[in-house]
Amino acid sequence: MRQRRVTKGMPPPKKRTVQVEAEEEQVDWAPRIEEPTSLANLRVSLDKIKSRPGIIGYIVRGPTSASIDIKDPGKIIDYAALSAEATESGDTLSETFELGKICSIVLEGKNAKILLLKKGEQELTVFMEKSVDHNAVYKELS
Repeated sequence: MRQRRVTKGMPPPKKRTVQVEAEEEQVDWAPRIEEPTSLANLRVSLDKIKSRPGIIGYIVRGPTSASIDIKDPGKIIDYAALSAEATESGDTLSETFELGKICSIVLEGKNAKILLLKKGEQELTVFMEKSVDHNAVYKELS
C-alpha cells in the first residue's frame, strides 16, 4: 500500500465508501416476487373487480400520478387520506419489526375493509364491504 505524505497545501486523501445492496431472494414461505405489470392489464383487472357487488372503489398510485374510482365522489378525499395513512403505517411497522418487503395489507373495520398491495411501481388500494372475499380480489389482481 502506497502512503502519501501530506504536505502544505495538499488536501488529505479522500475516503471512498461503497454501498452494496443485497439482492432480494425468493424464499419458499414468501409470495412470489413478480415482474412489473403493465398499467393496461391492471386497469382491465380493476374494472372487472369494480363491477363486483360490494366493491366501493379503488385508488391506483404510481410514481407520478394517481387514479381514483370511488362510487361516492363526496368521500374521495377521505378514501385517499385513509389509503395514504394505511400505506405509511404499514411501511413504518415493516421497518420497526424488520418484516421485509410488504406484499399486501388488509385492514378490516366494522362495516368495510381495504386491501393494499403493490404491483411493480403501482400502489393499489381496493375498498370493499366487509362481506367481500378479499382473497379473491387479491388473486385476481396478482
